[in-house]
Amino acid sequence: MNIKQRYNRFKAWQLKAFDWNFDENERHHCVCCDNDFVGNHCPHCSQRAGLGKVSWKSVLQSSIEVWGMNNRSLIYSLWQLMFRPGHFISDYINGKRQVSFPPVKMLIIMGVVSVVIDRLFAAPDMPHGAVKEGINQYFAWLEANPGWGWLSVSCFFLIPTWCVFRYAPRNTKHSLPQGFFIQVFMSVQVLIVDDIADFFGDIFYIVIPMCYFYTYRQLFGYGIWGNVWRVAVILVSGIMFALLAMSLTDLLTIASGTASAFAKYYITPLCILSFGSMLVGTFISKMLARRKSEQTSTSESA
Repeated sequence: MNIKQRYNRFKAWQLKAFDWNFDENERHHCVCCDNDFVGNHCPHCSQRAGLGKVSWKSVLQSSIEVWGMNNRSLIYSLWQLMFRPGHFISDYINGKRQVSFPPVKMLIIMGVVSVVIDRLFAAPDMPHGAVKEGINQYFAWLEANPGWGWLSVSCFFLIPTWCVFRYAPRNTKHSLPQGFFIQVFMSVQVLIVDDIADFFGDIFYIVIPMCYFYTYRQLFGYGIWGNVWRVAVILVSGIMFALLAMSLTDLLTIASGTASAFAKYYITPLCILSFGSMLVGTFISKMLARRKSEQTSTSESA
């Protein structure tokens, strides 16, 4: 098998990674409820086919299930999230729940792993005075709770993603609850990059925009350049929203005499940049989708 054949096989696996087929002629006997059935699980009690007496393998499986390393495991889901992230997330938000380890639970476990790695490699603390006190407390909480911390950061991208990708070829007009789980999966990706950056240095954080580009291209189906400018709009808008939230927090601690000047010269530009970039991106995306629809209708009528 040459390289091209291997690549085509990999692409086919990305589009359809799960094989739910089973032999309809193979019958099983459930040792739990004494039911005879066809398939992978007993329809009466849901016990998996092929389970027998307790063995040392059962002891091992029961132990690692605590960390989600059983069937459709944490490791398996992370593998899917690395090599077919957009298709994997699309499967989950469209109802295929059994393809993934529970995403919020996965985020929490990866947060624990990140804390352990940070402690082992003694990540330097943020110097005092680098940011204002309220923001400094947030970064301290982010370091202590990386799972929830990165999710709180990723949620600033929720509304921009929902707006800019409303007219995408795939997952058109996805809902905000679906968008929440998209950001949960993206937070897991960021945590993986964060852990790898502990080994290779902060320069590795440049991979994060690449993760968004690769995942969103598979998830929403735009071409390279159509995906590039939309992801850029989302990242800029999301970062501006995060800075706006931090600025509003600082505004609460500023003396009343300087609050108006702070709002005029700092908060107002952030509002314009965050909301403006998001709305312009949404408008352009809508116009392009309408133009493509009109072209398709014209070609079909001709």
